[in-house]
Amino acid sequence: MHRVSSLQTIAIQGRFGADKGAPGVTLSVVHPLAIAMVIARNGKSKALKDALASLKSVNVLWAGPDQYYVQSAAKSEAALYTELKTKLANIASVTDQSHGRITIRISGPKARAVLAKGTPIDLYTDEFPVGKSALTQMAHVGVHITRTGKDEFTLSVFRGFSESFWEWLTSQAAEFGYQVS
Repeated sequence: MHRVSSLQTIAIQGRFGADKGAPGVTLSVVHPLAIAMVIARNGKSKALKDALASLKSVNVLWAGPDQYYVQSAAKSEAALYTELKTKLANIASVTDQSHGRITIRISGPKARAVLAKGTPIDLYTDEFPVGKSALTQMAHVGVHITRTGKDEFTLSVFRGFSESFWEWLTSQAAEFGYQVS
């Protein structure tokens, strides 16, 4: 069964906002994406870190103390969940989050400025380097943010909040001009 993004009819491709020069940011929905939440069992933190480090074709992101999001664009949700459940048996609890979360990529020279309007996290590279993740609130929505490049971040929100979050994000990006791709 093909999973439809909750932003399919809202994240319309095109150029919006300020129209002077190149757009300051580019927004895109990362879809489909298999996502699993992995939480270490009591006393199994080190074993979980070691097991996660050995995984192939996945992206492991910090999501709280002894908690991780494991993402894969190359694997189906069922395949990712089954692999993790088998590999991490007795050391972690695993739940599929693929249908419950929406991931948005924001990139461009004004990406940090847009995000700074909604979070107290210091997003400068020295404090928030590539690969670092944090949990925060933006527009009254819980957001998992990861720096994926010099001027690039991914934002993961609960599916039920994705439309209002998208509206807030595009509103904040409008002054710089934004491209939806």
